[in-house]
Amino acid sequence: MERLEFQMFANEILSRLPTKCVARLRCVSKQWRYELSSHLFAIIHYSRTAKYEDRKLITLTNSSIDLYNLIRGNVDISSRKIISFPVDTSLSNLTILASEYGLLLMCIQFIPNELILWNPTTNQFLNLCDKKPKHFFDLKEDAVGIYIDSSNDVKILLLQRHMDDVVPRVYYRNTCEWKTLTFLKGPDYGSSLYWLSSGTLCNNVLYFPSPQYWTPSKSYTIAFDVDSETFSKQFFQNPQHTSYVYCWKHP
Repeated sequence: MERLEFQMFANEILSRLPTKCVARLRCVSKQWRYELSSHLFAIIHYSRTAKYEDRKLITLTNSSIDLYNLIRGNVDISSRKIISFPVDTSLSNLTILASEYGLLLMCIQFIPNELILWNPTTNQFLNLCDKKPKHFFDLKEDAVGIYIDSSNDVKILLLQRHMDDVVPRVYYRNTCEWKTLTFLKGPDYGSSLYWLSSGTLCNNVLYFPSPQYWTPSKSYTIAFDVDSETFSKQFFQNPQHTSYVYCWKHP
């Protein structure tokens, strides 16, 4: 009961504080550190403070990872802060694949290839590889997306090519487990799909465009419904001009 009361206090009261204040409060005790480091608290805190706090811009170069404040859409150069990546690797091997809810999905390209879910604010991370890393993720062949479900569980969708097939897998942050899903049946997606980018999340759907430059009429987009965890194939009225898919909320 005592823990439940403190959890409610953290989620309802402490989640409204600025990020720097939360970081200091994590040093109060082990209990405070545990509750304020949970992914549920991180999601609640992000959803409440993102409207009021200045957004952040992160840049990745071969020599440093820089963090800047965004003030009314403008980069504050004077706010530059150099942060470190928690995994020992050369920065030239890192690629940012996707970002949602203050989390970054990173790829370490050098063998072994790894997927890292990283929170730059707390510098906490998860290595998502459950198999031999060098066979786990291929930046040129595979695709990823990040989303959150109705139970506030952060999930990672991974689309992997296995021979001529596409094998979709979902990582559940709550249980730290992977689950294999069923992909579309029909054409040989494994050899014909071309991933232009990581998935774009819009209205609880992840979109993966697959443009066909030599035959534009065959261009299409793979859509993944995050609620039903099912896939569909979608066409656009003017496919020859469909190279990217972007979604945004009108202010």
